[in-house]
Amino acid sequence: MATNLLHNGDFTGPFNPYRKDERMITGEGWAPWWTVQRANDPQWKNQTPIFRAAALPDLTAQEVSSPWATHVAGLYQQLPAAPGDNYKLIVEAMAWSSEDETPGNLVEPGNVDLQIGLDPTGGLDPNSPLIIWSKKANPLGKWETLELTVEAETSILTVFLKSAPERPKRQQSIFWREASVTPVGRYRRTVTVIGSGDTHILLNPEKPLPGETATALVSSNRNQVFMELTVQRPDGEMALVTFQGMSQENERYSWRYQFHLPEEGLYDIRFTGDRGARLLAQRLLKVSHDDLSKAAALEPKGDPRLPYQRVYLLLPPTADEKWLVAAARGSFAGRYTIGFSADDAGLGLLEKRQVLAVNPHHWPEPLTAGWFHDHYPGTIFTAVVANTPADLEHWLKQWTP
Repeated sequence: MATNLLHNGDFTGPFNPYRKDERMITGEGWAPWWTVQRANDPQWKNQTPIFRAAALPDLTAQEVSSPWATHVAGLYQQLPAAPGDNYKLIVEAMAWSSEDETPGNLVEPGNVDLQIGLDPTGGLDPNSPLIIWSKKANPLGKWETLELTVEAETSILTVFLKSAPERPKRQQSIFWREASVTPVGRYRRTVTVIGSGDTHILLNPEKPLPGETATALVSSNRNQVFMELTVQRPDGEMALVTFQGMSQENERYSWRYQFHLPEEGLYDIRFTGDRGARLLAQRLLKVSHDDLSKAAALEPKGDPRLPYQRVYLLLPPTADEKWLVAAARGSFAGRYTIGFSADDAGLGLLEKRQVLAVNPHHWPEPLTAGWFHDHYPGTIFTAVVANTPADLEHWLKQWTP
């Protein structure tokens, strides 16, 4: 059976108020969206609907309703994707539209125009022209399956569920259940997802052993709200995550978390907003028994003429000329070596090798202390996160080796 990439796609998880709004009770992993009523709209048009757990016998579903009114609204959820891969979205839906007050009794029903959509660029705007929508459906009084397949263009894919009733009715309720997103063909996973606001996750240690405790430092130039860090263990269960505080330096925000790694395997670490609906950043972490003796036996090559200490300022492949100039200005007093090669930075039988890795998360595979430990043991690794060339220059002038 194909893996369902959605969180709580069957809506069996707990229902909670969206950002403490008791009129918007949504299933965990899902956030509501709606079109705001305009000043010249009739009173019944484009009202904000009520979101709640459906009171239907023997099943769990999400209900979106607007009695005596119409709405354009629904739910969304972001999930990690591999650019170039195809993903299939399947959702079951049903609607009640009636002038009768008896639940489910359809009298003079109207069209409810249900659709499911996928934004291959991972956006959150339900009105974006980039969203690919299914054909409109009107499953009145019966469950109908809606399907859609889309090719992802970035590392984030956004699922949208939408209803847009045409006329106000005494009963105006839409029900969603059994949603799934499955990869079509070979399933690839993106190791690192960097979200908007340059939001990323740094882990320490980068190559932990089973039984160790890890620290996650989440960094962003946005002050994220209603967020949390979740860690899914290899057995599918969620790990206990301890929040250790937030800090701010200039215009960059950081959140620190700690969690235990009890077993070998792949851990899925996500920084999310609104109980999993917004994917802010992700890291996959492999935990295994490392052959430390093999790594310790490695020796960096390159015997210097005379022993000396070196500080290597390593720029990422995304750095342009402005970053290079800022690096030179900031490094001038210390006479640091500047370059773009991680191998150059680690080479040498030197008395001391220190690497200042600028924005290491901007490499195709993020550079880490573990990478240098494996390939160039003895290298002192320091990650430098800078939003602008000016920030880098200032940091270098203040830093002391």
